[in-house]
Amino acid sequence: MLAPPPHLRGPCPKITPHLVSALTAADCEVMVEDWGRHDNVESRFEKILGRVQDIFRIHRALRRSRFDVLYVHTSHDWNTVIRDVLLLLATRTTRPPTILQLHGSQPDTLLEPGNRLFKLVSRWLVRATDAVLVLSSEECRQWQTFCPSGRFVMVSNAFRTPQPTERPSAVLVHDHTPDDLPVLLFVGRLIPEKGIFDLLAAFDEVRRIVPCRLVVAGDGDEAGRLTARVRQLDLTGLVALAGHLEGEALARAYREASVLVLPTWWKEGFPTVISEAMGAGLPVVTTRSRGMADHLEEGVNALFVPPRDPAALAATLVALLRDEAARMRMGAANREAVRKFAPEIVVDSYLGVLRAVCGPRVGNLVRPD
Repeated sequence: MLAPPPHLRGPCPKITPHLVSALTAADCEVMVEDWGRHDNVESRFEKILGRVQDIFRIHRALRRSRFDVLYVHTSHDWNTVIRDVLLLLATRTTRPPTILQLHGSQPDTLLEPGNRLFKLVSRWLVRATDAVLVLSSEECRQWQTFCPSGRFVMVSNAFRTPQPTERPSAVLVHDHTPDDLPVLLFVGRLIPEKGIFDLLAAFDEVRRIVPCRLVVAGDGDEAGRLTARVRQLDLTGLVALAGHLEGEALARAYREASVLVLPTWWKEGFPTVISEAMGAGLPVVTTRSRGMADHLEEGVNALFVPPRDPAALAATLVALLRDEAARMRMGAANREAVRKFAPEIVVDSYLGVLRAVCGPRVGNLVRPD
């Protein structure tokens, strides 16, 4: 199994240990090797040198031992497609049947006019592998349309709900000062496609109607512009730009929030932050796209808003903040619903793909009774 190093930010380092643990419990032997960025920030030279070193290391590992399958955690953009193609070409004589799991992909781009080179490379990549796993039914349909000869399967990321803790009655967001205002929480990369600027515009309207605060947990290319926009709107006292959070700091942000808001129009699969919010017992406001449409029910787990529509987002947030009973009901429903992502449950779909790809040669891919 090739996956990003565990010290990196992002969903994969959180997901991989759960999947490995579940596969091991199902009587599979799993060897994990680093694949992808070595650090959160890399220069172009470091990227090139690092991927070349990775390819040689993986090639040696494949030559030394007999593996039944090569499983690659990746995504689908120009950078990842190029590195994955080079990996498959370099290991073509040594690698066993190969599975790609795409944590976000762009099959809609492949169905549009143009992008001929990207389509060509993507089609080769699919045909060079034995199965492609995606995180939403929408992606699955689009990939199948693009390359009917490929094998595409929708799976769910494994998620282990942390031990439940008591939700505090006070919200602690600014210098640990208690405040009884409800808190809207955004967790994600600070890029326009995640909807953070739409949320900021909506929040500027919401706070005029329902007193509340906004906590932004994340960093990214637009951090400077977001900070400037907060000052321009005179929201410094109401918006906490917390930067990247992880571990207990992130868990605390979920505990102290009233609603998770992710008005994304990014090419998501199913964002890990949604699972984390569900596990924390939060209602969710997000867009009806991809994995969110597959796993969340309107009014039960989430309220859906159209992408890039701050006015609609503001109206939805005002209604939810005014309805404490609805927030409590949705939060309780999410604590229950998130259990379907438990590693011991989702592993069955992975085992099904492994059996289909490896066939009868892999006797230990039969889950014990």
